[in-house]
Amino acid sequence: MRKITHYILYILIAFTVLLNIQCGGNGTEKTLLPELAHAESVMFDHPDSALHILEDMPMPSARWDKENHALWCLLVTQAQYKQVMRIPSDSLVRIAYGYYKPTDNARRKAMSALYMGNINYELGNIEEAMRYYLEGKTEVEKTDDYKTGYLIMSSLADLYLFRNLADYALDACTKAYNYAIKDSNKRYQMSALKFLARCYCIRHEFSKAIDTYNKCSSIFLELGQKDEYYYQIQTEIALVYSNSGNLEKSLILSKSLPVEFQSTVLIGKNYYYLNEHDSAYIYLQKSLDTDNVYTKALIYELLYKISDSPKYRKYLKTYCDSLLFYNDSIIALDKGKEIIAYKEKYDHQKLITEQQRLKLEKADAQRMLFIITICLIVVIAVVAYFYQKRLVLKETTIRKQSEQLQDYMLQLHEYETRLMQNNRYMEELQEQISHQEVNAEDIESYREQIDSLQSENGRLSENIATLQNHIAEYTSKLDKARRDTEKFRSISEENLNLKLRERMLADYVVDNDSLVKELREKCRVLDDMEWETLEQMCESTYGNFVSRLQGICPTLTKQELHLCILIKLRFSNTQMSEIFGVSVSSVSQKKFRLKKHLSESLEGGLPEEMTLDRWVGEF
Repeated sequence: MRKITHYILYILIAFTVLLNIQCGGNGTEKTLLPELAHAESVMFDHPDSALHILEDMPMPSARWDKENHALWCLLVTQAQYKQVMRIPSDSLVRIAYGYYKPTDNARRKAMSALYMGNINYELGNIEEAMRYYLEGKTEVEKTDDYKTGYLIMSSLADLYLFRNLADYALDACTKAYNYAIKDSNKRYQMSALKFLARCYCIRHEFSKAIDTYNKCSSIFLELGQKDEYYYQIQTEIALVYSNSGNLEKSLILSKSLPVEFQSTVLIGKNYYYLNEHDSAYIYLQKSLDTDNVYTKALIYELLYKISDSPKYRKYLKTYCDSLLFYNDSIIALDKGKEIIAYKEKYDHQKLITEQQRLKLEKADAQRMLFIITICLIVVIAVVAYFYQKRLVLKETTIRKQSEQLQDYMLQLHEYETRLMQNNRYMEELQEQISHQEVNAEDIESYREQIDSLQSENGRLSENIATLQNHIAEYTSKLDKARRDTEKFRSISEENLNLKLRERMLADYVVDNDSLVKELREKCRVLDDMEWETLEQMCESTYGNFVSRLQGICPTLTKQELHLCILIKLRFSNTQMSEIFGVSVSSVSQKKFRLKKHLSESLEGGLPEEMTLDRWVGEF
């Protein structure tokens, strides 16, 4: 039975370790090749140098060094993309994507998904690109790689903006800007602010759009730069003024820009709505060299309206035909975009559903692990209980047999004493008779007494023999009982060891819980759902800990219960202060008040020398 118990314990520990490894995975990354580490360190500032390093080094073996080979493929793709080189397919980065996807290396998974999305976007596979960007978004949220986070969210924002998905775009732009702030990258911040302002324009929140554009411009001025990108921002501000009805301010701002950066379409549009048709006609004619279908449709619409006047009526048919042509083109494009937009929304929701399903499966696996662990702990506890009960019964039997043997020994001593007294008395009577110290008439009486004593001695001898047999029998039983007692005592010690192992196992299960591991690495304030998760875990792992605690102290508050749970889970005062969001001294005061509360509720109270942490840990 002892070996079987050991086997059960060993199997339980092995099963727990394997399941945790399977659920948690291995997020470690082995040592990189020096060339790869060097190339990655200079990638963002000097992608040309990084590509030169990667092309000069021997390519890692795809068979013997899969991890470094996958990273090489990822970095080469990254360097080529950053240098705006034409990448004909995603075959190279797909090697990295396929290697990192089943691992727990969230940073590499996010990077490979980003460049899979970028390349597919360049190749025109918009739906595939969207799917990869959404995968990268999920993974990068698990890391502190703010650059990759910005690149993924800005790519998503660009896709959403192009399809007028205002709500999705606003969320993506906001997250991109937050990543840029965390990375302290001014260029990223300006780009994110430009996208964010465009989102506000789509949502017709023009005042917010202008404020955001001005914030973007202030960063340009802070950096001392006035390039094409800066004047593009100013043109977009002028466009917002125009769309909000402030045509004069839009026109003044547009014409204040250098000539090469002026938007002739916007100036012509403003002149038209200000009823200055001659100026509008001049600027709109200058704008006709654009390749943008939407811009040309707008220009021909305005020219068509201007040609309604007598001066330009001779161009009416030409502008009307051109306007119809470009409107038909726009209708065809918009239908395709609408289909793509619906498909993207469907794929986005499908990906969210899949992620939720995976989370539920992982939670079910962990719940099954807890159930199996608790069942085995209960089995061990039941076996230990029955062993202990048998030991108590055996000790009780030995005690009773010892008491019975002692009674027999006392009776034997009494019988032997009486037998000795009778023999001595008979010797005295025999001596008196032999010396004729008594009268003749008393001799018969003495002989009767001697016969009576001999008869009593015979009975005493029989009783003594019976008692000696009982004593021998009980002595044999006690020897066997003592041997059994020693055996049960060793089993009892083994049960104590099993209880210690049970406690270690319970602590191991708790320490491998995802929420507890996260809190041990970085403490934070918990929400109600997470507190409920910790309560359920303590309740199931530590033998109805919460129920027993509330049973002995029904007036325990929620805060005090949470404090007991954190003590049971062996968190320090500093960690508790971060979880509660208070100072360390406040935690000490909470413990003092909790100990006082428990002392008042418990019968006999808590001993002065007993600390709260020790009492809760042993409870």
